[in-house]
Amino acid sequence: MSREPGADERRIRHLLRQHGVGPDAHGDAMATDDWWEQLYDDKVTDTEPKGDEPDHRFQPQPDYWPRPHIPAILTQPRERATAAISPKTRRFLYNASAAGTGWLLGLYQQFASAIADCGHQTSIAGALTLGIGGTALIAHLWDRRTRHWWPGIAWAARIPLATALVALALYAPAASGTGLTP
Repeated sequence: MSREPGADERRIRHLLRQHGVGPDAHGDAMATDDWWEQLYDDKVTDTEPKGDEPDHRFQPQPDYWPRPHIPAILTQPRERATAAISPKTRRFLYNASAAGTGWLLGLYQQFASAIADCGHQTSIAGALTLGIGGTALIAHLWDRRTRHWWPGIAWAARIPLATALVALALYAPAASGTGLTP
């Protein structure tokens, strides 16, 4: 094994000498001082405070602990976030989900069979009068009074009106064999 330094080591030594690092460095800073002797000098520096100076290591620092404050969310007025969907789309989804829930609960079949039965016994005008009158009655007596409730409860209160509207909209008197009317 060769004790001769490799090319990388020679290059690094050269760069270090140019920057003034090492015992044989070029420059004034290291040439005049013996860095090895300074590094391993037996002199101990006195870092302890004298008797008349206070020791600052154990004194409380006022900025160390956080000071309690009211969170900004409580002190600043809330800004409304922009809606991800338009108000018309939100209104449609609100009413469509209420009507779908009415369909699943079986309310649609009750409204649709009442309208179709009235249409068979009286006339189409009688069925439409029953459907429009029933829808208006639900809207006036029930839905108008429940709109201001908490949103989840107001949505549940919207189910009868949305289902009645779907039953009225899907009423097809001439389609007795298509399956739309019960």
